[in-house]
Amino acid sequence: MEIGPTQGISDIHKIDAPPARAQAHSHAPATELPGAGDNVDLTDGARQLQNLQSAVAATPVVDGGRVAALREAIANGSYRIDPQRIADGLLAQDRAALG
Repeated sequence: MEIGPTQGISDIHKIDAPPARAQAHSHAPATELPGAGDNVDLTDGARQLQNLQSAVAATPVVDGGRVAALREAIANGSYRIDPQRIADGLLAQDRAALG
């Protein structure tokens, strides 16, 4: 492959110059593998976002049949609320979120 002249371009970087690396602002130690080449250090916020994205991707699609059945039960008065079950579910979510 032949590369033509670079006339008119005032800011050309040398091809054999090492690339500049941006440092992530994180208190976590950087992990580098010898001979592994480039690496990326994620901040704690980026790791949390990555975990949230995985959780959202794993969330099942809404079951339209179940929604319709619940609407019917609420409309005809047969749906019963179990406050203990709701409280247990909320506590379980809190425990899971706190690790």
